[in-house]
Amino acid sequence: MIVTGRSNVVHDYLDPASIPPDTMLIRGQNRIVTLTATNAASDNAGSRYKLCAIPSNALMDETTAFQVQNWGYATVQVGTQANPTSLLNVAKSAAAVQTPFVFGDANHGKRLWEILGLAADPGGEIMLWATGPADATAAGTIKAKVVYRL
Repeated sequence: MIVTGRSNVVHDYLDPASIPPDTMLIRGQNRIVTLTATNAASDNAGSRYKLCAIPSNALMDETTAFQVQNWGYATVQVGTQANPTSLLNVAKSAAAVQTPFVFGDANHGKRLWEILGLAADPGGEIMLWATGPADATAAGTIKAKVVYRL
């Protein structure tokens, strides 16, 4: 059988049941946040660092990256205040640059609130935090390029 299908961004104007595509998927504009956060060698477990606020409905881009080789903690945790590991939870030694999103993975085309595991869109902005899961091993910095689409 030969069929003609369409992606989620193609609207069938002749089909009354067809839902127009989300304009963010086809006309969204990338926004980039470039940041650096520092920690002291004396920072204890549970220390938190506000990184940036991202609109809850933003589509996250796979070019988002965290440069962690100089972070003062052995483990890199990035997420929300309520769930500090919801975006990234890896050993710093795993790689100097960590990317929480991979093109085509399960989070492809999802909103930030969905990626963070929230039950519904809270609206507004969601603050991303880096959290020290144990005492710092040294003073350090984490750098990031957070890319999202609106």
